[in-house]
Amino acid sequence: MSEVRWLPVATLAELAVDSNKAFKVDGKSILLCRTAAGVFALANRCTHQLAALEGGRMRGHQLYCPKHGACFDMRTGSGIGPLGKVPVPSYAVQITDDGQISVALPETVTT
Repeated sequence: MSEVRWLPVATLAELAVDSNKAFKVDGKSILLCRTAAGVFALANRCTHQLAALEGGRMRGHQLYCPKHGACFDMRTGSGIGPLGKVPVPSYAVQITDDGQISVALPETVTT
């Protein structure tokens, strides 16, 4: 069983609804995606051609890579369609009552 570390990333005030933004967390680029349904965390690297996912279009629970349109489910990182064959790592999110967003990262994360 691997150890999980909860690391603070941002606050809700820093991330508008229906937007996504990348943050450096423990040396890794983590993409936070905020929708009306909640906040989701993914590795900020498309598995199709390794482009950054930040700035990608969001529809429902789907995130589209801004470079080639590969599509991923923000909740799980699962790929959708032919360009999303390999899932993007996803991470659990906690939000405190004061709006602090933290992400669970395993001891060793590769992105």
